[in-house]
Amino acid sequence: MSNPNPIEDAKKDNHKQQGGKKKTQDGAGAATGKGELGGADGEGSEPLIGMQSFSVFDLDDGKAEQTITERDNKEKDETDEDRYSGDEYVTVLIFTYVILNSVLASGGLIIGVGPFVDRMVADGYFRNECEPGEDGCGAQYDAINPIFDGGFQIMTWMSFIAGLTLPSIGPRYNATFGLGLLTIGCHILSVAQTEDGVGVWMLGYGLIGGGGNFMYISSFHFVNMFYKRAVPIGALGGVFSVSGLVFMLMNIPGVTIHRFFFAYMWLAIILTILTFVIYPDKPLQNQKRHRLRLPTVKHINCYKACSGLVGKDVLSAALHPRFLWFALLFAWVTMVQVVIAGLVNSLSETKTDDEDKVRIFNEYVYPAVGSSTFLFTPWIGYSIQETGFSIPMFLNLLVTQICVLLCWAPGLASQYVMLIFLNLIQGFAYTMQFAYVQLTYPDALYGPLIAFLIAAQGIIGLIAWPGLSPNPFGATAFTPVLLICLIPTTLLYYIPWQQRKYDNLVTGSKNEGNNKGNSNLHV
Repeated sequence: MSNPNPIEDAKKDNHKQQGGKKKTQDGAGAATGKGELGGADGEGSEPLIGMQSFSVFDLDDGKAEQTITERDNKEKDETDEDRYSGDEYVTVLIFTYVILNSVLASGGLIIGVGPFVDRMVADGYFRNECEPGEDGCGAQYDAINPIFDGGFQIMTWMSFIAGLTLPSIGPRYNATFGLGLLTIGCHILSVAQTEDGVGVWMLGYGLIGGGGNFMYISSFHFVNMFYKRAVPIGALGGVFSVSGLVFMLMNIPGVTIHRFFFAYMWLAIILTILTFVIYPDKPLQNQKRHRLRLPTVKHINCYKACSGLVGKDVLSAALHPRFLWFALLFAWVTMVQVVIAGLVNSLSETKTDDEDKVRIFNEYVYPAVGSSTFLFTPWIGYSIQETGFSIPMFLNLLVTQICVLLCWAPGLASQYVMLIFLNLIQGFAYTMQFAYVQLTYPDALYGPLIAFLIAAQGIIGLIAWPGLSPNPFGATAFTPVLLICLIPTTLLYYIPWQQRKYDNLVTGSKNEGNNKGNSNLHV
């Protein structure tokens, strides 16, 4: 039973705690590194990592101060190693499922747009856009491209909602709901026909991406099962782009759009059931093991879905020029990345007359290179911690412009290089998205500010779709679209210059003991 007077209890334990004070403080700093999940209200929220800590109490008439922890963490002499000992195989097994689940069903699936578009052309969808007897014409590709652009926009706004609902309903229901939407998206694509219009295809594609991100966003708390979390965080953060390789299965002879998505619908149903059983009601904390428990509803609090967005601290941070400038840079470069990604198949058709080379490029090279972002993100994250954000911001804008310029380069070989820079755009942008909020702002603002960044991405993303997809200038008129992407990017070089004065805050927090939870940097 807890002592009814925690302050008196703290006094008695004061000398015992002083011996390990530094260790306790370090643990508390890491514990509150992520703060409360997705909300600033504080009521009923649980920290993602470590112990929950009371405010500092005044002891002995204000002369002594001692931070005390909750009574359910009262075994202070227990080492971290002991706390995480036992059930290692179960922990690894559970996390292996989370990784596999993310590879097979995260929103990264829709990044594999190359094989998807090529399979649609091979199956004859939207062939009516071509002249009689002509297959794979520019007009056919132009009719199909909006499926990815619009689907990505749907995924973006669904991800925004997922971040708000996670603290309200918990990982189990959030992830299960998302996989249910993914299942519906697969069913739509398995039965859709050309006559249904591009909007139906776009909806199905977007539900796959958005539903997958509901699950993916709900999975990061599983890293708290481990004593050392850097490797699990890196592994889970990198599998998003790996998901894009799954659509390469459409290249197997005999596989059609209908057969692929019909089979994937049943796989999604199986994953939905397993996720409902394995994922917990509440995010995992710094605990000894993860136990499978029956689902409950007592933790559901719908108020949290919106309370985190209207708090005074959240609005103050979100409306500050520093955050607004970064939001503009992030939203713009990701919009350019979506536009170029949607044009890759059409661009390859204009670079060579060799149909076999074009097919290999679209079906194998594009998804393989375009899904290798995880090769770059560790270096990007390291550079942020060492130098701050101004240099990565500058490089993000630079690789964006190089990528656009390479779209004009002659020959299909140039597009191989273009894909590398397309990948770098994504790597810089999404690494900075999480790192900027984690290293710059108080932990309680993490969820709401990520939601604001996704909202900015969705708003600017309207330029990609419906603005530039389908191409309003003509199926093969790429120059106007590329100029729209290229010229405004030059104006954004002011943002990394403006960021320089804040870089010492980022690198300084690293050197002062990781009080902001730098070890949780998503790279």
